[in-house]
Amino acid sequence: MQNKNKRTFFDLFDSIQPGLQMKFNINSDEKPTVVKIENKLVPKSDSNAKVFLSTISNKVNVQEFLDFYELYDGFELGTPIAPQNCIKKVSLRQLSAASIEEFTKQYLPGGKLAWTIDFNKSKAIYRGEESWVAFAEIGEGPACLTMFIEGENAGSIFLLTPQPHFNILKPVAKSYTSLLDRIAKDPAAFFRLVRAYVTMEGKDGLNYGHLPISYLDDVGSLEQEEIRTPNIL
Repeated sequence: MQNKNKRTFFDLFDSIQPGLQMKFNINSDEKPTVVKIENKLVPKSDSNAKVFLSTISNKVNVQEFLDFYELYDGFELGTPIAPQNCIKKVSLRQLSAASIEEFTKQYLPGGKLAWTIDFNKSKAIYRGEESWVAFAEIGEGPACLTMFIEGENAGSIFLLTPQPHFNILKPVAKSYTSLLDRIAKDPAAFFRLVRAYVTMEGKDGLNYGHLPISYLDDVGSLEQEEIRTPNIL
């Protein structure tokens, strides 16, 4: 396995067969279940998809974010593809440039996901005068990553979730580049931080969320029985 301290974010997309070790109860002594995952970088669009991004191009501390879209148009990270009973739901998806504006509107006053802000402490930072965007979806939402484009938090990345398990009034990264670096250093730890569960169907036909405990650059050398149905019910 590649040294985690040297792995870059874009190395995550070069692995032939990455995977995650995970547990239903992260504090138990159960044997971890291994799932194969897929990571994708979305090719840069040649359309007018970046019209919205041009409206923030003159803002401070967001250039690293804009630079990403000069090369790509989003990414998908940690989509389970095996074993058969895994639910093929992307763990972290950065939206295409053309989708950011409409995605953000869902969380603004009157939007269908405005409640994720209005009924918890995050209202203190999101309902002020400083503008921000929601640019990455965690699982199937409503949790997401946001970036402020004005004010003292300009360029900082925050977790927005209706059920925070830590102080989400503080950024998870001070810049877009530091976000990518944090993910690259330990993707499983980042998935745990933002509660990006891997969903598996149990023997009873119900779905169960598992939290990743470690990231594997290559699961190709594992024995087939290690990539197995978790022992749920």
